[in-house]
Amino acid sequence: MPTEQPHLIVATPRPSETERWAGHFRQAYPDWTVDEFAVGQPSTGAQYAVVWQPDTALFEQEPGLRAAFNLGAGVDAVASSIPSTVPLYRLEDAGMAEQMAEYALYGVLQAVGRFQPYEEQARQGQWKAHRPVDRRQWPVAVLGLGVIGRKIAQVIASLGYPVHGWSRRLHEADFPCYAGEEGLQQCLSASRILINALPLTPQTKGLINRDTLAQLQPGGYLINVARGAHLVDQDVLDALNSGQLAGAMLDAFTQEPLPADHPYWGNPAVMITPHISGITLREQALEQIGSRIAQLHQGQAASGLVDQSQGY
Repeated sequence: MPTEQPHLIVATPRPSETERWAGHFRQAYPDWTVDEFAVGQPSTGAQYAVVWQPDTALFEQEPGLRAAFNLGAGVDAVASSIPSTVPLYRLEDAGMAEQMAEYALYGVLQAVGRFQPYEEQARQGQWKAHRPVDRRQWPVAVLGLGVIGRKIAQVIASLGYPVHGWSRRLHEADFPCYAGEEGLQQCLSASRILINALPLTPQTKGLINRDTLAQLQPGGYLINVARGAHLVDQDVLDALNSGQLAGAMLDAFTQEPLPADHPYWGNPAVMITPHISGITLREQALEQIGSRIAQLHQGQAASGLVDQSQGY
């Protein structure tokens, strides 16, 4: 077993962010060596890299890296820049699953209009009760059943909404689950609300398009907590204009920040948030990454290993 303490290097697109995360790791693990990456610097001899959208030069300058750790759950922005010889680990939760389940639940409540009549009545000084929502009329499809997607499905199902889940591989759960192309059709046709929590891979890019949206029950609602590239934007807009979709709550976009002239802006049926549905929580990320580095440094296996051939 190694006697020396771990040596890690932090690499993000912005020097200030790199410095901030490096400082957090130095404070949390004072016996470790923590360096900050800069293009063109000599090799530091780091064994582990903590990254977010790193420059590919990192892996040329640090040939001795044993593993890289992504500061997020989605690895689409980093996987292509990491050599296949360097194992990549992702955050499995770190406080994001609960945030994203909360976001998705808010989207469901927006879709069913549970509180909208009362908001309007309050502005007008009206006192009037409305019939409760019939949850059976609002079945929900959750695409992606990893840690985050499963949490979303469980929270929504616990409130009595019919939930259907879909993923690349068939899962077992307390709600109906589907897999494969035929399973996707079954999942969508049984649902009125669509929540996207998929990883972004070549197979899932553009998956939410004219054809998939047409399979939802009419007057559906789209909630995207994954990546903007999952959506064909024009197809989403067309579905909104035709009434196939009654609304959408979108947190991720192909170009961020969303351009000021994008047609999503100003569309009364679209709620836009600036990619905040699941924000990495510092303390949880430090503990999760640090514990995994310690395990690997002692020759033990660690969870969160990405299958780079699959992209998640």
